[in-house]
Amino acid sequence: MGVSRLDVFYRQLLLTKLFIGGWGKPEDLKRIFEFRKIIGDREKCKTLVPEDYPMFPEVDEVPAHC
Repeated sequence: MGVSRLDVFYRQLLLTKLFIGGWGKPEDLKRIFEFRKIIGDREKCKTLVPEDYPMFPEVDEVPAHC
């Protein structure tokens, strides 16, 4: 199901009218929503961090008697 032009226009209008007052610039909010789409896609998300990026997992050990 595609997105209609009216829907896109309405959402842009909402972003502009609601968030320009005190919640920052609408452009920043649009960037956040676009980044959210990238994070939601696993394949695109894998490209954000290089494979050789150092990772140090922290493990909290729970005693057996608990």
